[in-house]
Amino acid sequence: RDSARRHAGACAGRVQPRARRLASARVGVMFESVTETVSAFVGSALGGPPPRGLPALHPVARLSPRVVRVLGGNPGAFTLQGTNAYLIGTGPRRWLLDTGEGKPAFVANLRAAMTAEGVTELEGILLTHWHLDHVGGVAHARRLARELSANDKNEKERRPLIAYKRVRRDKGETAIDLDCLRSEPNVDARVALAETFRAYGEIRDGDVFDSVPGATLRALFTPGHTEDHVCFVLEEEGAIFAGDCVLNGNTAVFENLVAYSRSLETMRAELERAKEKALAKSSPPTSTSSGLPPVGRLYPSHGDVICDGVRKLEQYARHRETRDSMFRAALVENWRSRPERGGVTISELTRLVYRDTVSPLVLFTACERIAAQHLKKLVEEGRVIREERKRRNAFFALVPRRIVELAPSLFAETRFRPAPAEMTAAT
Repeated sequence: RDSARRHAGACAGRVQPRARRLASARVGVMFESVTETVSAFVGSALGGPPPRGLPALHPVARLSPRVVRVLGGNPGAFTLQGTNAYLIGTGPRRWLLDTGEGKPAFVANLRAAMTAEGVTELEGILLTHWHLDHVGGVAHARRLARELSANDKNEKERRPLIAYKRVRRDKGETAIDLDCLRSEPNVDARVALAETFRAYGEIRDGDVFDSVPGATLRALFTPGHTEDHVCFVLEEEGAIFAGDCVLNGNTAVFENLVAYSRSLETMRAELERAKEKALAKSSPPTSTSSGLPPVGRLYPSHGDVICDGVRKLEQYARHRETRDSMFRAALVENWRSRPERGGVTISELTRLVYRDTVSPLVLFTACERIAAQHLKKLVEEGRVIREERKRRNAFFALVPRRIVELAPSLFAETRFRPAPAEMTAAT
């Protein structure tokens, strides 16, 4: 075991050299982990119940001959009926896509799914992005897979269970050195290297995962919801595991609207190509005679399966255009009625557009981020003017000028107003 630790340490040195050399890097890893965990907890615990009218989803559901959905047991305003994980493939060894938050209900659901499907081994874990409701159950899935794996009866055949994702190196994540992993003869060292906290097998755009019977998965880099977001094309069905790019029951939040819009178009084009390919083979583009679902499905990470993925993606694109128009209209109306305020802040605009439609927590977390991204886009397009102005508050008016000059950012606020051309177009 000592030699295993020495070898794992040597490999880990190649994987994360900065974390071993610099104490600040270690602190950074912990800080990122803690802040992301706290943020996820707030959203999960305080976000409120799921939206009304959503259909009930069975904890375990076979959606096609090669796709089984496993609910994460974490329903809420942001997660809808809960985070969907998927067992993918047709044999006793399958891929697991996403892992929920690691709730006990998810572990029970995954156990039931693997037992019912005769799955004795997981090939690996594919992760769409870094959010805790997708990666939080990785360790739980590993423990369960080890418990159920037939190979665990033979210590020499035991394999590490690698989790794959697009690695965010600037956020404390590390890429596993797969060459070092393959060359390590000691089982314990291989497991230690592969299952290090926040260490992943790197996923790149176009990577193909075809090592289990019945499933060929191709990675599709789709940033926007998060910087590391990846969808997976299931080639046999002409379907896409959509992650959080598309939900069924609500719209998605995003970190970057421009990148997110491009990703929606990338997904739509991918499904269109799949349909054209299916049409070239047979008409209509379905395989119902063989028990396979129609081409063009989306398997979202939240909500039920989406049968017409192209239509849903087009709806999402139109929704973003509608929101764009609503933000512009609110800016114009506010400027006409109250020009003395010099425009609105992001929080003020969020309340104007979303008030009375969502809970306060959703308003000031998800909705405010959405408003900020739309404003950034509108500023870049020249439709909105961004200005730094002195805060309009009686308290700040009493602060001496010298103090204001020492820390101007503390006494200023960013306000947005429509550009003159936008005002002209609105008349």
